[in-house]
Amino acid sequence: MQKDIYDYISIVNVINQLNLKKTYTKGNYIYAICPFCQRENEKNGYLKINTINDVYICKNCEESGSSIELYAKLNFISTKEAFKRILRETPILEDRPYIYNNPIKDEMYRDIIYREFLKLQTLNNTHYNKLKAMNLTDEYIKENHFKTIENNPYKKKKICQKLQEQGLKLDGIPGMFQDIDFKWTYKSHNGIFIPVVFNNKIQGLRILLDDEYKLDTENIWFSSNNEHNGTKASNWPMILKEENNNWINMYNANETQSIIIATEMILAHKLFNNTHKTVIGIPNSVDKEVVLNIAKRMNVDKVFLYVDKCSLLHSNMAIFNNIINTLEEQNIKVDFRIALSEKDIGKDLNEYKEEKRRIA
Repeated sequence: MQKDIYDYISIVNVINQLNLKKTYTKGNYIYAICPFCQRENEKNGYLKINTINDVYICKNCEESGSSIELYAKLNFISTKEAFKRILRETPILEDRPYIYNNPIKDEMYRDIIYREFLKLQTLNNTHYNKLKAMNLTDEYIKENHFKTIENNPYKKKKICQKLQEQGLKLDGIPGMFQDIDFKWTYKSHNGIFIPVVFNNKIQGLRILLDDEYKLDTENIWFSSNNEHNGTKASNWPMILKEENNNWINMYNANETQSIIIATEMILAHKLFNNTHKTVIGIPNSVDKEVVLNIAKRMNVDKVFLYVDKCSLLHSNMAIFNNIINTLEEQNIKVDFRIALSEKDIGKDLNEYKEEKRRIA
């Protein structure tokens, strides 16, 4: 297949032809050991390579220029001769990066990727016991595909390779990106993958962290924005429902119903597992328009709004008041509750169970 001339003069091709030692990547930039002023055994790359504009500059010796100039200087030839030689060589691009925030793939494709991806992850004993301590059964854990995040760099690449061998493309999938050698891998943390399901499709993966992250955050998105060919996750909601409650009937209910809304995914699972009522999980922050649209589609007349401690600490109470007012303006009653501990959740769940018995 005939290659575009850009493939030959791309600075990614040139640094690969010259066997420059790459140290790390950041956005559209590759950092490498500067061949003009650094030794091979140095760890920090002074040479900053712009993969979009095909130029380089050394932060130490200030050598700079284009991809062709870099090739010419290191081979002690003219730029004219460098251009001719580059065109005679087979490009070594290794999936040249072209963007660091890819357009996100559609929900159907994400669902396929994430289901296959989770099959290649395991659940270690520590995380299994953590989930069991939340009163989640073995069946519940298996059905919801909770998995430990693999952190071994070699195993992560092998997992991505297996996905590619199935013919799956990883660009546009939040969490996936290409490393310094342009091999597909994924962002990882110490924690548990919590699939975010909406309309029977996995929209994305939420992470329940082993340790609190930055501002006391216990949950983050599986995302890879600002990485080579990475993709940013969106703030998807999640719906947990009884298996016999199909989506069509749920969205076209003739009778009014009450639902639970929880401000984090793992809290939503705890509530659903104990009450078997429909639960909406809303991560990070609560978007009143999302909440209102779901409530109206499901013909809801009452909402139990549960706020976890992290959302409470890092959100303005005016946000929750705004949501309550928005729902009540639509004649939807709101019962606002704060879940600070397992004890608080358990106490309120007994009220749900009692209400369910009265309805039955």
